[in-house]
Amino acid sequence: MSFDLAVWFEDEPITPMRATAKFLDWCEEPSEDHSSPDPRAEVAAFLDELTARYPDLTADNYAGSPWAEPLTVAEDIVLASAVFPRAAEVCRTVFELAGRHGLLVFDPQSGSLHVPQR
Repeated sequence: MSFDLAVWFEDEPITPMRATAKFLDWCEEPSEDHSSPDPRAEVAAFLDELTARYPDLTADNYAGSPWAEPLTVAEDIVLASAVFPRAAEVCRTVFELAGRHGLLVFDPQSGSLHVPQR
């Protein structure tokens, strides 16, 4: 079982309903369309700090990783699935780092949206 979060840059106000629609759109796209070699600066900085604390899932770190699957990174979004036993720990870090970098966090399990203070 995993706990999913989406972290992305949004320059306009957004409602939880619109965030849900955007999240579902990203999830329905073919996986090769998600990969981006050049995420925007805020996303790249968030990702650098996140993976410094919790390296992305690989065959070598599978047993100790908090990730249920490798992170999905695009120009303006990171999709993350944490293993459920470590979800609270990972969520605290994701929320802290996203706020620091001006990114919003969407929790698809509850449909809740956490918008950074600007």
